[in-house]
Amino acid sequence: MFDNMINTSNHTISQNASLSDAIKKMGEPGHARVLFVLNDSEKIMGTISDGDIRRGLLEGLTVHDSCEKFAFKSFKFILKNRIDLNQIREWRNRNVEIIPVLSDDGTLIEILNFKKLKSYLPLSAVIMAGGLGMRLRPLTINTPKPMLKVGDLPILEINVKRLLQFGIREIFLCVGYLKEQIMKHFGDGSQWNCRIIYIEENQPMGTIGALSMLPELSNDHILLFNADLLSNVDLEEMYLKYEQTNSNICIATIPHKVTLPYAVLEEKNDQITSLVEKPTYTFQANAGFYLFNSQLLNSIPKNTFYNATDFVESAITSQLNVQSFPILGYWNDIGSIQDYEKSQEDIKSLHLFDF
Repeated sequence: MFDNMINTSNHTISQNASLSDAIKKMGEPGHARVLFVLNDSEKIMGTISDGDIRRGLLEGLTVHDSCEKFAFKSFKFILKNRIDLNQIREWRNRNVEIIPVLSDDGTLIEILNFKKLKSYLPLSAVIMAGGLGMRLRPLTINTPKPMLKVGDLPILEINVKRLLQFGIREIFLCVGYLKEQIMKHFGDGSQWNCRIIYIEENQPMGTIGALSMLPELSNDHILLFNADLLSNVDLEEMYLKYEQTNSNICIATIPHKVTLPYAVLEEKNDQITSLVEKPTYTFQANAGFYLFNSQLLNSIPKNTFYNATDFVESAITSQLNVQSFPILGYWNDIGSIQDYEKSQEDIKSLHLFDF
């Protein structure tokens, strides 16, 4: 079980329970040192921590008094429909670990553990996992490319767990070749506390065409990438760039250097003004991570082969705001045997799941 989310029953208690009940619950294995106090409508009305207990006892309360009397009312929380990432980052920097997520009416949705989460991004993710992996033959004759192991885990599982670290728990897998292996391994996602939905490609649909078959999403924004990308890209920073620039699309990029084998001349009216021997130029190349507003799904033609590059070019032609996000960390597109072998060495020092 990927425990980025907390069992709410271990962290909640009724306002009518006694402090003695709360102390007992806080001391049980698997239970936290902070309890969220629920009122009769099952909504959080406060918290109880060691500090709240000491404060109450100093004020004359006893262990027989109700949790309601000890509860701290000005507790921190996240509203599911109004996520403030800057506030979350501030709390995380102050080592606030346990934070509840509430609906607009105050109903408890879930409790987050920021010892195990990097962020809580309001995104649905789509992973393209249906390719034939021809350049990785013979490794992909009986195994779909996303299920090839890098280190101890399949590439796709690494990417799913990376999404979970950033609080993304609605994940669509576009599958095709040997799809049964992928579907059997991941199931409905419940073992990782997430929701996995499969989009089955019965014919090649390009790098984004399958998104025309997406059902209704839980979020207004989509992260799209290929299953065979291995990267420690900071998805929180990418989302903040997308949000702060009011982008329609944000594309992650990597620097790509090209060295020309000849001297390059600069001329003016046939007179040579400079000469540079074998210069190296750096270009920003597409890293294959796309963040965009779900409304743009309407621009993807139905049941048609359609590439992400066509999608982006259409947006640029329509004068939409398309931004870049440079990846400053590690990135590898595992498209060949050489790339795959490199990833096996790189994974040893990447520490993708460390904080």
